[in-house]
Amino acid sequence: MKFLKSIGWRMTIWHSMMFMVGLFLFSGFLYFTFSDMLIKKVDSMLARELSLITYCLEKKDSFSEIEQHIKGLPSFAEVNTEEIYWQIENERGQIIAQSHNLHGKRIKRSNVLEKKDGNFSVWNTEFNRTPIRAMSAPMNSEGIVNYQVTVATYSRILELSILNLKHILLFLTLDFVGISIVMGWLISKRALKPIHQIINTTNQITATNLYERLPIEGPKDELQSLCITLNRMINRLESSFTQIQQFTSDVSHELRTSLTIIRGELDVALNRSRSEEEYKRVLHSVLEEVIYLSDMVEKFLYLSRDNSNQIKRKPVDGGGLLQYVRNHLLSMVSKKQIKLSIQTPESFTLYGDEDLLRRLFINLLENAVKYTPAGGTVEIKAYNKKDLIYIEVIDYGIGIPTEHVPFIFQRFYRVNDSRSRSQGGTGLGLSLCKSIVEAHQGTIEVRSKPQKGTRVIVKLYAS
Repeated sequence: MKFLKSIGWRMTIWHSMMFMVGLFLFSGFLYFTFSDMLIKKVDSMLARELSLITYCLEKKDSFSEIEQHIKGLPSFAEVNTEEIYWQIENERGQIIAQSHNLHGKRIKRSNVLEKKDGNFSVWNTEFNRTPIRAMSAPMNSEGIVNYQVTVATYSRILELSILNLKHILLFLTLDFVGISIVMGWLISKRALKPIHQIINTTNQITATNLYERLPIEGPKDELQSLCITLNRMINRLESSFTQIQQFTSDVSHELRTSLTIIRGELDVALNRSRSEEEYKRVLHSVLEEVIYLSDMVEKFLYLSRDNSNQIKRKPVDGGGLLQYVRNHLLSMVSKKQIKLSIQTPESFTLYGDEDLLRRLFINLLENAVKYTPAGGTVEIKAYNKKDLIYIEVIDYGIGIPTEHVPFIFQRFYRVNDSRSRSQGGTGLGLSLCKSIVEAHQGTIEVRSKPQKGTRVIVKLYAS
């Protein structure tokens, strides 16, 4: 059923069911309590009548005097005397006296007797097709049952009262169930109104208007917390979407630039016949662009996927790793006649993916060498602090202006012409380094001053 898919209807049904259960329990309690109270009141009246007859018999009053005493009981003041019956039986079960309204008939005993305190027995029966309630008790003298006294009264009013109470409770229960359904629907509609507003506002938020936010109104309840949570999610989506747009734009620009250069070189080469040296120059230029594109695509593919759960962690010899990085860039260092100094403990261990850590420090050292003037110095320092290994890559080159430092880890971000494609960079190197460090649950920090150099500090766990 479709309406059961609605939270409002489900809230209404649950509200009505809980109300009905409570109402039925209360009605049942009221019905049985009231019925028991009425029955006890009738039984109390019959017990007083029975006690009076027994007392009169002990006094040896005549039967006519007994009837007069019964009519004078205060408890029967509001009861029609014609509705009061009594009879006395001897030890042989013969009726020796009875009220005149029995007209010689017997009060029948029922097979189902309810025993009361003091040898009293109570049961429901009929007299002249009229329901009556009877009570009987033996009268003993010196251990011998002399008489069996039975009293009864008209019980139709008792039954009618209980029946009317049942009808009233049933009628009220049905009415209150209907009211509870209506009230439950109104309450659920009011309670869900803010949710419908959230749905409508959320449906209006698209990629073109991610600046829209859900209104935060009303009391500080769960719905306000939901709006705050959704707004934070939209903030993250807007930030991610903006970064994706910028990243896509940057990638498109880089690809278009390289492809334009390749196409221009080839067009010039094919425009007319060239010498072998000219063809070599064109091919060399095209090869540089292909290498640049290949490097950029490789880094782009790594940055486009989450590697934090994919890295293979194992102990890595830190000294051997830095020595490998030094040997890998030895030709570049020698070409610029740069002094490379490595200061590390005798032995230290890193914990992570060896290939990714090599790429991390190759990128950092390559940047340091690239932006250090010929004949300059580059330093690598490693040391322990508690459970962390600090590795610093220090150069004394052109440095980075302070206002640019917060943005250098953004993809394709370049500070100025000195740090441009002419140096062979893609603008992805530091983004890649940050991604690798974060995949190892470490941190990376850059401190730099223009014309004084740059210090990159990497913190990694040693175990």
